[in-house]
Amino acid sequence: MSGTLPSTPGFVSLNLSSNNPTQTTRAANGRVIARTQDGQFFSFTASYPPMSRQESGAILAFIVSQKGQAGSFTAVLPEYSTTAGALTGQAITTGNNEAVGATSIQLVSGAISTLAKALKAGDLVKFSNHSKVYMVMADVDIGSGTADMTIEPGLIVATNSGATLDYIDVQMTCKLSNDAQEFTTSTSNLLRYELDVIEDL
Repeated sequence: MSGTLPSTPGFVSLNLSSNNPTQTTRAANGRVIARTQDGQFFSFTASYPPMSRQESGAILAFIVSQKGQAGSFTAVLPEYSTTAGALTGQAITTGNNEAVGATSIQLVSGAISTLAKALKAGDLVKFSNHSKVYMVMADVDIGSGTADMTIEPGLIVATNSGATLDYIDVQMTCKLSNDAQEFTTSTSNLLRYELDVIEDL
């Protein structure tokens, strides 16, 4: 692990992608048959604002330190760093032992009894026993201290009862998507840089 991507300077735009490997076959009648494969991963492209040499120093040094695709680091995506729901601060844990491939996860919150739309569809979450990031598929209402959360993809690592759920400042473990990194300087001596990153599983 080679550190955490500096939060300043911040991004001016972020393009988040979900990548789902599939195998397709086209029949003689034109029908396409698609089969999903394991291995979903997120990727993102982030653009930085025009930066002076001083402003760009920390990010340039960090990128070069990754040694292309060899390094692995964590990054918090600003627009996805917290839930869009009503949940704030409470400790959320898993209630059951969930097997690899499970997409329905029971949550337990001793801090609150009921909360509508605690988590929202589209939120990014992560479990304490592994680094894969998942997306919440439907709004989560906590009732009587418990809730069922649907995620995609299915779990790549089984979760134990009591594993905690990260939904604030969710850190994605990732790496650069290519070895060559290009830094462009304009005639006004301002540097422009775009970062292409894939989730590191």
